[in-house]
Amino acid sequence: MTDSTFGKLNAQVRKGSGKGVSRKLRADGKLPAVMYGKGKDNLLLTVDARDLRHALDPERKLNTFFSVTVQGEQGESVEQCVIADYHADPIRDQFLHIDFLRVDPESEIVTRIPVEYIGRAVGVALGGKLRTHQRTVRIAVKPGDIPVKLTIDVTPLESGQIMRMHELSIPKVRLLENPNVVVAHVEPPRVAKVAAEEPKKAAGKKK
Repeated sequence: MTDSTFGKLNAQVRKGSGKGVSRKLRADGKLPAVMYGKGKDNLLLTVDARDLRHALDPERKLNTFFSVTVQGEQGESVEQCVIADYHADPIRDQFLHIDFLRVDPESEIVTRIPVEYIGRAVGVALGGKLRTHQRTVRIAVKPGDIPVKLTIDVTPLESGQIMRMHELSIPKVRLLENPNVVVAHVEPPRVAKVAAEEPKKAAGKKK
């Protein structure tokens, strides 16, 4: 992480639950949350909505690896977590509820990361059209090594050429998609297609 504050978050154990409790928390700038996993008891938590926003890595966002300090009646504990699920208000762009999953920093988790295509394909420079097929990819990776994105350079792609998942790799990451899935391809120029079809039409007329 580029800032030591990213992923650092405080949470308080709460006893109450239900819609009424959740509404009151949100009115006070707090969020209801739950923490589970690793064979431990589920915990009902309260986190500060603003603190959560500040703790999110601006690049990894929901893939931020959290160190959550939990404060309860029996004292304080620190849990390593990732966001497993959440509810948000799409209009106000606000979180409504957060699910934290406890994780082992040395064990892989499964998540998704965005795909970014860069470069200008050789086939595009010659008149072809680039078609991209993946917006996200499913990966297995240790929580602290989650990459920001999968960057795919399409520069080498020639007209009619296809790029598949098995041609890609990311350090410290296992790609879980089908190896034969098409990632990108370049459609040949339309002029070339028409030119190729003309002899076929002419041959058909002679018959």
